[in-house]
Amino acid sequence: MAEPIKLHANSARPVPAPGGIAARAMGARAGNLPYLHELNPEQREAVETLDGPVLVLAGAGTGKTRVLTTRIAHILNLGKARPQEILSVTFTNKAAREMKERVGKMVGQIVEGMPWMGTFHSIGVKILRRHAEMVGLKSNFTILDVDDQIRLIKQLLEVEKLDEKRWPARVFAMILDGWKNRGLTPEQVPAGGSGELRQRQGQETICRVSGAAEDAECRRFRRSSS
Repeated sequence: MAEPIKLHANSARPVPAPGGIAARAMGARAGNLPYLHELNPEQREAVETLDGPVLVLAGAGTGKTRVLTTRIAHILNLGKARPQEILSVTFTNKAAREMKERVGKMVGQIVEGMPWMGTFHSIGVKILRRHAEMVGLKSNFTILDVDDQIRLIKQLLEVEKLDEKRWPARVFAMILDGWKNRGLTPEQVPAGGSGELRQRQGQETICRVSGAAEDAECRRFRRSSS
């Protein structure tokens, strides 16, 4: 049996690697957090208030992003949450990249383990792919951009023998977008919800056209476009 290691009172403690999680945690406990010194009193109060919600109201260029990113770094440094437990949402890809860069400068490579930092769209898609079956989708669903949507709708209008001059693809796309924004499936579109089109062509046509983005239709569209 191996002899236990004996530590003398004057033995030096292991020194954590600079920039590592252990070093940051020890620095936080000691109050050695340089990023806090760069904040004004109001910003620092928002960053250090960790219990309960915080609402920051400020004008353009007053440091809102700095407060947000520093607060994230502070939460991580204090061990209040793990990287994968933080949700940070913004509007544009540029803003998301900037947030990630700022947080990364304060916490290092740990920022790469934050899957829930991004735009509304990217995070929304990630959630949908993880729980696709709950909304009747498959996890490998395809997202069509605007041009692809218009081309697909034109093909479907031609198949359904609808007058494209009377019902341009872009107009139809606006109608479909309105239904989606109301959370309606094709079968749930109310009577009159498609005006004369519904009266002339009936519900079956509406369901076929408005359901065109489903997997089967996307596969057909991809084949015909290749």
